[in-house]
Amino acid sequence: MKSPQAASKPQLNKNWREALIKAVSPLESGVRGLQVGGFRANGEVVIRPRRTAAVLVPVLDKDEPEIILTRRADHLPLHPGQVSFPGGGAEQQDGSAVQTALREAHEEIGLPSELTKPIGFLDRMDTISDYRILPVVALVKPPVKWVLDTREVAEVFSVPLSVALEKDLYEGRQLDRDGVEYTIWSLDWNGYRIWGVTAAILMNLIMRLQSVHEH
Repeated sequence: MKSPQAASKPQLNKNWREALIKAVSPLESGVRGLQVGGFRANGEVVIRPRRTAAVLVPVLDKDEPEIILTRRADHLPLHPGQVSFPGGGAEQQDGSAVQTALREAHEEIGLPSELTKPIGFLDRMDTISDYRILPVVALVKPPVKWVLDTREVAEVFSVPLSVALEKDLYEGRQLDRDGVEYTIWSLDWNGYRIWGVTAAILMNLIMRLQSVHEH
């Protein structure tokens, strides 16, 4: 695998906004048509995870766009220190998954909803921790002053969108769990290891964009 530091910087098409909008599933279409990826328990009957969550996939809308990511607090009992998108479980007051993602992003990193324009969904992901996650892609108008909830987030950082969308920079590792084999993707970038569900979400975006370019 090529390292991001050693590789030449990938180039992003100047029409990346239009391609991104075409690649995501429109909000008005809902979630029923979305595929479900991630971990699937072994057995003839597919069991839906008991908990529902939404994450925001924020893209800083500028000439050289960037994907915004967080590193979870080291003291958290679940996935401490891991890189993730801002997001979390749906709450009763949330009217939709989009509202869940926006609320969580505001609570975790202080991202104002008025600077955030949701544009569509990626495919849902089932996790080993019994969640079904819906990624909501959004364009974010810079500049943004990050205000971290240190109970949940250790830091916020960004990766150039051109790097996050470069499939050759990812490493895939086959994992067998309870008789089910699936691929764990990972991307190393400037000391951060982006893997698991977060990398799977980015890989889903890559595949969708490839489909747009092919058509």
